[in-house]
Amino acid sequence: MARKIIYIGAEEILSSLGKTAVENYENALAGVSGLKKHANNDFNTNKPLGLIENFTSVEGFTKVESMCIESALKSLSHMDEQSFLDKWLIIISTTKGDIDYLAQHNIDKAKPTYLAQRVKESLPLNAEVMVVSNACISGLLATITAHDYIITGKYQHALVIGVDAVSKFTSSGFEAFYALSDTPSSPFDKNRSGLSLGEAASSVVLSSKSILFKEKPVVFAGGASSNDANHISGPSRTGEGLVRAINLALKATDETHHQIDFISAHGTGTKYNDDMESIAFTRCKLNNVPTNSLKGYVGHTLGAAGVLELAISIQCMRNNEMLGTLGCTSPGTSNEINILLNNRKAKLKTVLKTASGFGGCNAAVILKNNPN
Repeated sequence: MARKIIYIGAEEILSSLGKTAVENYENALAGVSGLKKHANNDFNTNKPLGLIENFTSVEGFTKVESMCIESALKSLSHMDEQSFLDKWLIIISTTKGDIDYLAQHNIDKAKPTYLAQRVKESLPLNAEVMVVSNACISGLLATITAHDYIITGKYQHALVIGVDAVSKFTSSGFEAFYALSDTPSSPFDKNRSGLSLGEAASSVVLSSKSILFKEKPVVFAGGASSNDANHISGPSRTGEGLVRAINLALKATDETHHQIDFISAHGTGTKYNDDMESIAFTRCKLNNVPTNSLKGYVGHTLGAAGVLELAISIQCMRNNEMLGTLGCTSPGTSNEINILLNNRKAKLKTVLKTASGFGGCNAAVILKNNPN
């Protein structure tokens, strides 16, 4: 039996780099970074951050709720409204949710499930809602979950929203790890010194019906996740978990390493993460494939990262352009891989997106050009 094709598109991004997916892509293409130091901030750090400035929350909603709603409504504007009558799944991907409620000692509202319900009630959809929260692979894992549910026929469409805001809690935590860089992060560079935190809300729609997208979607071929249980915060030194996730994704989609045109890596800018990815890509025979990281543009947006970076990857596929890795001038990882230093025109037929996170979790997703 022929495999059901699942499409992904209607991508939107709200970040320090812009208020739409197109604006984010065009600013990245121009080499703009949303990372900078912010005087007198409330985040217990003087390190560069990717903050969304001049953002006005919807009346009666928090910043995080408003970020989700704004991004989601923009994504839905790219869909035929007839689809709103169908059965939808909404997945919120986040690592911390609306954590500022904790400062108000409001435990119930700080739960991500409360955020999910607030977002659902604000959207014109016949939908059920769930939360995926698994460290920094949350965004990719949410899209894999959406894909699998649509394959089963339980839902006709899925809206995946990745969101996290910079907070004192998150910045203090990464400061405690000595993981934040004094300068904007420089993924895969030999002199990299840590990551930069960013905030964002990004959303995509997955559906088995390409005709419902106002702009041609790409194919979400499939994906996979794994966990090497290496360490509560440190990545595997052998890349074993990421190797498994990539190989499982290739197997699930009937692709081979020869068919991958481009890799959108996790690339946080920390020594051990970037080394681990270089080892994993080499073990998967992908070390010569053009590879980038987007963390130098928007920072590490945690639960939003996987969705945001998929959205940018879709933009790259639409425009036949691979983005350079901002901040990387002299690649230097334990295994030599093909890091893109500058933008490059290319016909992108098959793209691999990877992510890794605390606790040894890893995920890989494969996108393909839509031939129809």
